[in-house]
Amino acid sequence: MKGLLVAVMRGRTQASMAVVVMALLALLLSPLSILSNGLVVLATLRNGPREGLLVVGISVLAMVLLGGLLFAQPLVLGVLGLMLWLPVWGLALVLGRSGSLIRALEAAALGGMALVLVQYLLLSDPAAFWGGLLQDYMAANWDSEVVPEDQQRALLEAMAGWMPGGIGGVWALSASLALMFGRWGQALLAGHESAFGREFRALRVTRIWLWGVPVLLLAGLAGDQPNLAGQLQVVALTLFLLQGLAAAHGVVALAGGKRSWLFGLYFLLIVGLPHSLTAVAIAGYADGWLDFRARVRGDTDGSSGPGKGQ
Repeated sequence: MKGLLVAVMRGRTQASMAVVVMALLALLLSPLSILSNGLVVLATLRNGPREGLLVVGISVLAMVLLGGLLFAQPLVLGVLGLMLWLPVWGLALVLGRSGSLIRALEAAALGGMALVLVQYLLLSDPAAFWGGLLQDYMAANWDSEVVPEDQQRALLEAMAGWMPGGIGGVWALSASLALMFGRWGQALLAGHESAFGREFRALRVTRIWLWGVPVLLLAGLAGDQPNLAGQLQVVALTLFLLQGLAAAHGVVALAGGKRSWLFGLYFLLIVGLPHSLTAVAIAGYADGWLDFRARVRGDTDGSSGPGKGQ
């Protein structure tokens, strides 16, 4: 993997080609967009903001040309590329200048919240807008003999109301994963392979988020469901999902546990979707107050004090 990243980061042309190829493949397999964004982050961290912005500009130009040649829609793909890469370039700036992964992840969460607010500002009824799109998708792709129409309607009503927060949360999570990929690549190319692991295992959100989530929860419960506060809470929970995973990695490392525990965690995370995500996010929120990693350190190195490290 290191050799591949070295080849990709050899120059802005090579980096731009890799960014565009991953973005086009993401049209078939959407998670590859995380790698495309991650390469933008890596180029910015490794070569500086100017070079990162040049990679974004060249990639957008390439998307315009390919969009015209392959799909006869140059502007659509160009705008899509700009919307895909420019925000993560900005997040890479936050990461590079602050030197703090958690600050960049919190900025990604704020970006996801801004995306929710934009939907409420531009769409008179976000739930109705997404409901119409989902209904058209279900009508075109779902077989009523496989999924009865009454079940489709129930699922449509459940999903449409939470789509604004879901869109913001998915964007924040994918941007966070791109940031972590870029940070990992930066450490790998610098010859500090274990640096990212240590940084990730120490990941803890700032205290204001611990107070903000219950405020959003109470505001969400006070009004009609789902409301703006509830949508913002969905985005905020992505941070605690990441902290929950970081705490699991940290506890296993500190306790000298086997990696099979982590494989088991990710297996359950996948097969238990979407409830497993909520469970890990709740564990991450609890870790924000209790600091499980500090408690394990106290058990293993002889230190006392259950609240150590808070």
